[in-house]
Amino acid sequence: MKNDICNRQDLFRLVERFYEKLFEDSEMSVFFIDFKEQSSLEKHLAVLVDFWDGILFDSGTYKKNAIQPHLNKNKEIAFEDKHFKKWILLFSTSIDELFKGEMSETAKSRAQSIATVMQIKIMQLSK
Repeated sequence: MKNDICNRQDLFRLVERFYEKLFEDSEMSVFFIDFKEQSSLEKHLAVLVDFWDGILFDSGTYKKNAIQPHLNKNKEIAFEDKHFKKWILLFSTSIDELFKGEMSETAKSRAQSIATVMQIKIMQLSK
């Protein structure tokens, strides 16, 4: 039986699995190549755990601007609608493989909202 997302350790398992999927996906891996090196990946996953800890558990651990790195990356490699859809699919699949429960469903819902807002902002600023 799967447990729900309950703590930072669960969030680490989630983002680690998610990044495995991103690296395995030829369409998405180009956006994440900067994190392939183990030391870079560990630092990045820690930032993501802080981000999701704040989103799901209102921890206040994330202090950065989540949109700016994506705007910078969009200047190198343009994000398209299909990339946001794939991101959501891989993130939701990662959750479903590992967890089940109310917080897991909340994470999927919030990820969809975040992706939508990010996509709108990137498209507005790219014009």
